[in-house]
Amino acid sequence: MRGCAGGSRMAAMSLLFRVVLGVHIAAGIVALLVFWLPLVTAKGGRTHRRIGWVYVAAAGAVAVTGIVSCAHMIADGRPGRVRAGIFLAYVGVLAWASAQLGVRALRTKTRTEATRAAIDLLPPILLVACGVALAGFGLLHGKTLYVLFAMLGVAQGLANLRYWLTPPSHGRAWFLAHMGAMGTSCITTVTAFVVVNAQRLGMRTFDLPLWIVPITVLGVGLTLWRRSYAKRFEREAAAAR
Repeated sequence: MRGCAGGSRMAAMSLLFRVVLGVHIAAGIVALLVFWLPLVTAKGGRTHRRIGWVYVAAAGAVAVTGIVSCAHMIADGRPGRVRAGIFLAYVGVLAWASAQLGVRALRTKTRTEATRAAIDLLPPILLVACGVALAGFGLLHGKTLYVLFAMLGVAQGLANLRYWLTPPSHGRAWFLAHMGAMGTSCITTVTAFVVVNAQRLGMRTFDLPLWIVPITVLGVGLTLWRRSYAKRFEREAAAAR
């Protein structure tokens, strides 16, 4: 009887994680199909808002189901699976924190003072704390990719904390924060697509260039795009004086 009960639990867990994986894949496909539309449609327009929320919902589902799947990998117990699960879970946290900032920056665009609301501060604090832990883990196991992503996450987390803990420098600071955060989330979506198709590119899932190249190229593009908007806002402010 115990053997039957144990077998039933294992079968139920296996089914659960297959469902989670199915949702993860479906949400990832939706995110990949729509992520670019808010970038090219009129900012603040109906299409931008509606498609943006579709992307946020899909990205949130990808992050949550991804972290659950990583927990399953860690519970596997095999060293390689455990290491991969820990790293991919952090990538999920990074993607979630970016999308969360994008939404919250939009929702709080009228703020004029620093904020210490837990909903805003906890995600970047978690990102920094987990990043420090991942960096130590990566150094311990000689995983350069883990250390680099940990540094990226810590830098992102500290920047997000600075955004919330200081008054907005100008009236469109929320827009730049929203744009940067959602852009970062989109970059993780594209990177995930590239990684999933690693074998088709003749590479292995955790090959360093497979992760670094798309993030670097798209990150530079996002930075230049964001700076162009920042300069535009500066010109508009100067003309209004």
